[in-house]
Amino acid sequence: MGKKPGLLLTLQYPLARGMIELIRLMPYRMAIGLGRSLGRLAWRLDAFHRKAAQIQMRHALGDAYRPELVREVFMFHGDILVDAVKYAYLSEEEIRRRIDIEGQEHLDRALATGRGLMLITGHIGNWEMLAHLHRVLGIRFCVMADVRDDPRIEELVNGLRVRSGATILPPAGKALMLIRELKKGNTIGFLIDQRGKRSDGLYCDFFGLPAPTNPAPAFLAVKADALVVPVLSFKNDGRYVVRFSEAREASSFGQGKEGIARLSQFMQSWVESAVRERPDQWFWLHCRWTRRSEMKALIKGGGDFVSFVLERAGGQDNPRHAREL
Repeated sequence: MGKKPGLLLTLQYPLARGMIELIRLMPYRMAIGLGRSLGRLAWRLDAFHRKAAQIQMRHALGDAYRPELVREVFMFHGDILVDAVKYAYLSEEEIRRRIDIEGQEHLDRALATGRGLMLITGHIGNWEMLAHLHRVLGIRFCVMADVRDDPRIEELVNGLRVRSGATILPPAGKALMLIRELKKGNTIGFLIDQRGKRSDGLYCDFFGLPAPTNPAPAFLAVKADALVVPVLSFKNDGRYVVRFSEAREASSFGQGKEGIARLSQFMQSWVESAVRERPDQWFWLHCRWTRRSEMKALIKGGGDFVSFVLERAGGQDNPRHAREL
C-alpha cells in the first residue's frame, strides 16, 4: 500500500500526456464519446464524489433534482477535458465558428469606459473556454492559475492554456499583481465559486444555506475600483455559448467589510442563477458548503446535511444574512 502513491505519481505524467495526444488525434465525436465514457466510469467507481454530489444537489435543486443528473455531471466532465484539448489547437477562424457570443453589448460598453474589468464566472459549463476570449473577441485577458506540484503536469496544462492567447499570472503576489492589472484598465478573469476559509468570516447565501466564501474577488474589485462583468460559458447542442451580463460598479456595493460582503453575495447569487439554468454543468463534485473531511463524515454517519452546515457556520441560523447587509 505504501508504494501506491509513488506509483500513481510516476504514472500521472505519462498518462496525462498520452491522453492529450490521443484526444488531439481522435476525430471530435469519437473523442467526446471517449471523454463521456470515462466520466460515466468515474460515476460508477468514485463513490465519494457521487454521494457528495447527490447530497448537495438534493438540497439545492429540490423538486428539480433528478437522480440521473449526477451521472450527467460526471459525463460532462469528459466534455470539459476533450474540449480543453481540442479547442487549444483550433485556428481563430474555427474557434469563432464554434462559439456563440450573447450580450456582447454589455462587454463593449464596459470596455469603452477604459476601466479595469473583472470577468467573474464559476465552475459551470466549460470555464476553460473563456481563456479563448482573446482569439474570439481580441481582448487582452489575464487569468491567475495555481501551480501544480509536478512541474511536468504544470507544463502540459500551461501549454494548452497559453495557446488560447490568455496571459497566465502566477499565484505568488497575486493580489497586488491583479490590482495593478485592473488599475491599468486591463481585464482579468476570476472563478468565484470556491469554498472560502471559515477564518475569513464571510458566509454568503447559496441555495438557501450559508456557504463559506472566498472574499478575494470582491476585495480585489473594490480595491481596484473595477467594473464587474459576469460571464457564463455553457455547452448547448454541441456548441459553446458565452454570455455576458451587465457590468456592475464594484464601488456601488460599498467599501470595507460590508461592501465586500454585499459584492460577494451578488457574485454568489449570480452563480446560483446560472446553476439553476444548467444544473448538469456545474461542478457538484466540489464540496461547496463543507470541507471534504466533513462530507466524508456525513456520508459515513448519515447525518443531516442542512443541520450540519448550519452548525458549522457558527450558529448562523439565518442563511440569508449576507444578502440582507
